[in-house]
Amino acid sequence: MEDVTELTAGADHLRLVLAVGEIGVWDLDVTTGKAWRSLRHDQIFGYDKQLPSWSYKDFLSHVVEEDRARVDEAYGTALAEKRNWSFDCRILRADGKLRWIAAHGRHVVDPQNGHERIIGHVIDITESKEAEERLRLVTSELNHRTRNMLSVLQGMVRMSARRASSVADLERSLLGRMEALSRSHALTVQLSESALRIWDVINSAVSPFAPEPDRFSVSGATDATLAPKIAESLSLALYELTTNAIKYGALSTGEGRVSVNVSRLAPGRAQVVWRETGGPRVSPPAQRGFGSTLLRSILRAEEGEVRIDFAETGVVCVIELPVGHDVAESERATHGEGQLDGRRVMVVEDEFLIAISLEMALGEQGALVEGPYTRLDEAQKAVSSRPDAAVLDVRLGSESSLPLARDLAGLGVPLLFVTGNVDGEELKQEFPEAQVLSKPVSEDRVVAELKRLIERRPVAR
Repeated sequence: MEDVTELTAGADHLRLVLAVGEIGVWDLDVTTGKAWRSLRHDQIFGYDKQLPSWSYKDFLSHVVEEDRARVDEAYGTALAEKRNWSFDCRILRADGKLRWIAAHGRHVVDPQNGHERIIGHVIDITESKEAEERLRLVTSELNHRTRNMLSVLQGMVRMSARRASSVADLERSLLGRMEALSRSHALTVQLSESALRIWDVINSAVSPFAPEPDRFSVSGATDATLAPKIAESLSLALYELTTNAIKYGALSTGEGRVSVNVSRLAPGRAQVVWRETGGPRVSPPAQRGFGSTLLRSILRAEEGEVRIDFAETGVVCVIELPVGHDVAESERATHGEGQLDGRRVMVVEDEFLIAISLEMALGEQGALVEGPYTRLDEAQKAVSSRPDAAVLDVRLGSESSLPLARDLAGLGVPLLFVTGNVDGEELKQEFPEAQVLSKPVSEDRVVAELKRLIERRPVAR
């Protein structure tokens, strides 16, 4: 009696472990191809209720085409060598959702009928795979930034060495530039892209010199936001301008003044004007300074431009560069103004967690979400409904959403691309009216940009 009780308790404990771990179990008869499964197994494949039957072919039909040959080959090897079968792969569930699974099976022989069997378990590992992908992207970005940082440091050493008159002079100039780079880097890490204001960059670059308030003024559209790389370039340039003003220019005397004015030129463009007055007479230098050299070389790729005028009355530096929206403007667009009430927004995204987050964020703004679609063919069927706007991930597994984007653009539907592995400039060339955001990006930023797209290009009812 005690043995029966212990056996029952052990079975109950096993069921509890399987339930808590959301583990599906299965027993495949290799000879017949038929399999017994638990309910959780079928739920992992997108079925609310357990199917009346299941076979190896049924399983293989759910595996995405790109992974199917690999999984089938591993299965054949396990049978031929009579060993365990372990794999992970992507599956397309019965409800159309793309998920990742991991499975492990043990090869046994049924003593009653001599049939080979593989008994194992399966779990959904989508969240861990998405975490791995995010880590991969972060690591890739870190490597990219590190390489760029080393290149900048090499340039600093070369340029400082050419202009230094002594070892002490080299030390002072090099340490000063490295401190400026460190401050600008810390700024880009601490602040998100949507909150990286021109004002923050100016303050970070100039504050270590503690200029007197009545001799240094900042005005204009300083709430305009900057991408981290642009902010880093601007910070270094402002540091160089400030250093030169203190050593040779307007701030080297008791009467000189510096003004920095920021103005909007056009959507997505701004102009920063550094102007020195009241200082000593200025004459053009024999060679270009490090700050302007670095700024020109970096901003050229980012569609920026710098012009320096060594006028006798004082240096004037005009920096034209790409900017985002004002912080206050972004907050208004996200919270309260320009609601998405009643707007039909198509969402195409194959990452489950991102899709759900977008759906919730848009729903909170009153939008009617169509999707989220994880497959291109499903989304293309919905094009005829002509949504008011669309949020598209470019890569859908092995597919591209660009054919869908072309269909939507042909109908005049505003497009917002949210992507992690596609060149935004290439997208803008084909879809000049679209907006492109790089992953990772906050849902608030997506909502704000979507509202601007709709307001800028209203859809006819």
